[in-house]
Amino acid sequence: MEDPERRARGEATYREVMGQEPPPPLDPFTAQGVLDTVFSELWTRPGLTRKERRLISLACVGASASPGAIEAHLRGALDSGDVTLEEMQEFILHFAFYAGWPRAAAFETALVAYRVAERDRRST
Repeated sequence: MEDPERRARGEATYREVMGQEPPPPLDPFTAQGVLDTVFSELWTRPGLTRKERRLISLACVGASASPGAIEAHLRGALDSGDVTLEEMQEFILHFAFYAGWPRAAAFETALVAYRVAERDRRST
């Protein structure tokens, strides 16, 4: 059974954390998994700051080597202000030593694309 308050909390937290509109809840993975659980329950738990959760998530998406997730979480971290550009650069370097340079290169590629898009956005 769907809980409208839980869904609304998940959608609001998704917007805050990811800096974009949540995906439509068209299937159980997105509806109950991503929105109702990950963003409604996990990201709102006490015990860790949002920045700490952000760094854990960045490490996990990097380890999974999923370009789309890397780009989304990197963008969300920077757009929200949870992580500064300098912190992200340091994260990528640290990540390279622990997870390997090829995996860190995916972060670096996403960061370069993010910075180009930001530069283009500011110049228009």
